[in-house]
Amino acid sequence: MNDDGDAAHPRRPIRAPAARVALGLLLVAGLLLALSLATHYAAYRAEVARPGSPEAAVWMSVLRLFDVNGEGNLPAWFSSALLLGGALLAAVLSVLVRRAGGRDAGWWAGLSAVLSLLSLDEAASLHERLGDPAAGVLGDAARGPLRFAWIVPGALLALVVGVAFVGFVVRLPAATRRLMVAAAAMYLTAAVGLEAAGGVALDAGVSHAVYLLVSAAEEGLEMASSVLLLYALLRLLRLRPEPGGGYHLSTGDPELVHSEAAEHAGLAGHRLPSAPFSSR
Repeated sequence: MNDDGDAAHPRRPIRAPAARVALGLLLVAGLLLALSLATHYAAYRAEVARPGSPEAAVWMSVLRLFDVNGEGNLPAWFSSALLLGGALLAAVLSVLVRRAGGRDAGWWAGLSAVLSLLSLDEAASLHERLGDPAAGVLGDAARGPLRFAWIVPGALLALVVGVAFVGFVVRLPAATRRLMVAAAAMYLTAAVGLEAAGGVALDAGVSHAVYLLVSAAEEGLEMASSVLLLYALLRLLRLRPEPGGGYHLSTGDPELVHSEAAEHAGLAGHRLPSAPFSSR
């Protein structure tokens, strides 16, 4: 295309398809939850009808693959991948903000580290190793809402991290701040609140089906919170056109860059060290 054509049809920044990605991930999360509940029901029916039969054994194997309350299976890896995706996006934003001279690059890197640790924990269930030491400290109090005693040190750690990030969150663009606070609140409600509710349900002697529903709600809310965070981070990225015909990755909101130089220059993002890809 010649220069006159470029002038007549100026290229616009390309937004990340945040909504479409989020919708697709939510559909996958919903499918995994449905498969978990369905395989629980099928395994239960097979075991009741033919205890110890090959059919029951097959359904138990399928259940281990899809159980949202299990470890090392599809739902666990999906949850871990969501958090890892958030960590990678936060790392990209850290690079972009640093190159724009922003002061919050370190906080974006810190967020990336926190999300990476959460991703590792989701894959390896590291938090459960805190259960026995915490139960030993709590003694007789480790029942009911504290049956899963790891939630006490987990909640304290979340409080410390949350307080440390308050200043960073306050400086975020308003829409991003609301989305990220909502995602954090959803995650903590699931990881701490519904985990405690599960402990109450078990100590109350309710049916196994009720506990399964509480566990499914917990895992589903955690997945939804991770998707909401990914949506919030993707909304901040743009591919901006270059005079030479290519694009470069940048942030989509100048409020992300908090430095006098950036504010005076009106910078919204800077080019990554890798070469831009061309639209031609």
